[in-house]
Amino acid sequence: MLSLEELASRFADPDRRYGVFQIIHGGAEDPARAEFYDRRGFAGIVGNIAYNRRFPEDRDGWKRTEAGFREYIRRGMRTWIYDEKGYPSGTAGGYVPETHPEFVAKGLYCYDYWRVIGGPSEYRADVPGDKLWKAVLIPLGGADTPNGGEPSPDAEPIDVTDRLNENGVLYIDVPPGRYWLFMMSVRRLFDGTHATESYSEPRNYVSLSDRRATEAFLACTHEKYRGILGDEFGRGVLAMFTDEPSLISWNIRNGVFPILPWLDSYPEDFEKRFGYPFVNACVAVVIGKGKDVVQRRCDFWDFIADTVADGYFGPIREWCHANGLKSSGHMLEEERLQAHIVNYGSFFRAAMRFDWPGIDQLNTEKEALMVEGAIPIARFLASFADLNGEREVFTEFSDHSVRERGQTAPISCYYDSVNWHLAMGVNNFTSYYSWAGIDDEACREFNRYTARSGWLLRQGIRDSRAAVFYPEAAMWASYTPSTAPRAIDNSEKTRKIDIAFARSMWALLHNQIDFDCIDRKIAAESEIRDGKLVWGDRQYGAVVLPCARVIEKDAIEKLLSANDAGVRVIFCEEPPAMLRETGRESEETEEIARRIADGRMSLSPAADFTDHLCAVLPDECRSIRVIGDGSSALLAHVRTTEDGGKIVFLTNMGKEDFSGDLRVFGAWERVLSADAGSGQIFPVDWTESGDPVPSLRLCLGPGKAVLFILN
Repeated sequence: MLSLEELASRFADPDRRYGVFQIIHGGAEDPARAEFYDRRGFAGIVGNIAYNRRFPEDRDGWKRTEAGFREYIRRGMRTWIYDEKGYPSGTAGGYVPETHPEFVAKGLYCYDYWRVIGGPSEYRADVPGDKLWKAVLIPLGGADTPNGGEPSPDAEPIDVTDRLNENGVLYIDVPPGRYWLFMMSVRRLFDGTHATESYSEPRNYVSLSDRRATEAFLACTHEKYRGILGDEFGRGVLAMFTDEPSLISWNIRNGVFPILPWLDSYPEDFEKRFGYPFVNACVAVVIGKGKDVVQRRCDFWDFIADTVADGYFGPIREWCHANGLKSSGHMLEEERLQAHIVNYGSFFRAAMRFDWPGIDQLNTEKEALMVEGAIPIARFLASFADLNGEREVFTEFSDHSVRERGQTAPISCYYDSVNWHLAMGVNNFTSYYSWAGIDDEACREFNRYTARSGWLLRQGIRDSRAAVFYPEAAMWASYTPSTAPRAIDNSEKTRKIDIAFARSMWALLHNQIDFDCIDRKIAAESEIRDGKLVWGDRQYGAVVLPCARVIEKDAIEKLLSANDAGVRVIFCEEPPAMLRETGRESEETEEIARRIADGRMSLSPAADFTDHLCAVLPDECRSIRVIGDGSSALLAHVRTTEDGGKIVFLTNMGKEDFSGDLRVFGAWERVLSADAGSGQIFPVDWTESGDPVPSLRLCLGPGKAVLFILN
């Protein structure tokens, strides 16, 4: 840790880059704005060219943008580049799909005819537009009633697409038996999707799976910025910001048919990888019945996940690294696990391609930030920054929800939001705040507060001693695309995974237990060392698996070995029942059941899993303990410095004052308090109850925060 003198000096007067970056669309060239944000102590801006119909060949526009960015840099501020006109990113204000119509995103519209067809017979069917890709008959078994029965568990779909005549009509020779008719048509993704419902403008979108589309986007956007500001990349210009890209193969309004993502190369590429027809996986995803359903559902989304990570997020990161920039951005609907699947295949896999991952936080009031039914997105995305070693994670935060009500947020809400983000692990702040009614000095104070806290909470590493497993294979196996708004699957089994994942993280947060989220790859590739599961500088004494009823073989094998070495493995609501690779029980899942029975692993039941989870978590997974009524309203962020010291940040997100005690485990010679408001650092007393673990008295009002330094 730094000496007290240097610590105090840098805390009192931190680099302004740790303050707030205001997001400006199309006005970065205005010198009056630069003076305004400079005077108010901002870190800088996130900006972009003012798009018009001459983009990307608007030479004067590029010159003005260059001059604007350089003015901020001249004043000692830093900048990020926002890569789109509005959102979602990827089209360059519509230029890419307009000039390359072959890149326009398409979806597979899936029509499951509602009656049973009997054979042998001749059957005629018109087909859904725009272009039929496949028509199949799904063999049924079971009941003898005319419209009853379920798909035969071992029968494959029968392809009858070749029965389409020159007029676009199917004339099918139905073989003996009973069948469902299932048709899939390729169609442009527009009606009712994110393409039409964006706040920005109705705009065709591109497929995230298509690397060619991403390269066209880079050529007319990123390369243009390199031409005017390339000498400042990595200095005055820190990062590229991509905003809410997604597969958009879903409706925001009610849909007519379920939609799957589509690219013309999918069928061939899928069959090369998995050895069976893509259509069979599509049937498994939409119908959810038939042969090898679990395995095929997982195969489908696993495949989509790689195409998205390799087609969009990978090329952008490669370009940024080649040009000295950080790849950053935030994704769509971070709050819901099932949305991760339909939007990306694997949110985790895509987000790991960011250097500086981020979130979109539209709420600024404490109550709206503490929504337990949703994933605590700031803690979730901050995990990625710790896992990838960059330690930088950002928020696009604002008073949007208050303004939507026609109200003005007081500056206390701004502080509430910053404290919430800091506790979760977010340390870069990009702002859509209005700053209505907030004068220059109040704004400067807010930026100083943010910069001081942000600088101190970059020292050392987050002391996460537990890991929460990301149960995406379980969601792959469970999720069924629907025609409901946002393609939400309201089935009990899918909602159960959604809720369990969010609840498990909130349970730890309410108990001031630091944790990271890990996926199958990290679990499987981690080392086991000194009774811990180790990934880089992350060391976990416990792994929590929320509703991971389907899991990959290599992950569960590693967790069994880690458990043998002393790592506590805790299942929430239900343990793994089958392997992702086979969709069946296995020796590994049977071994889990035995270990739960004999107490070597834990199962937290649905009825009380929040309390049970924290009760069975080993004590060594805690670095602090807060004691007092109402402690669950406190959020904590604990960091370990290179010399073994601790930095502890606590904030009260409740409605009432909190009075209680803080215990920080370890042997400490000195405890300091750092006041981010005044910039002062001073020693504090603690109660020595016979051991070196300090007991610090806490008195925290609603929205307030404290910082302690121990060494």
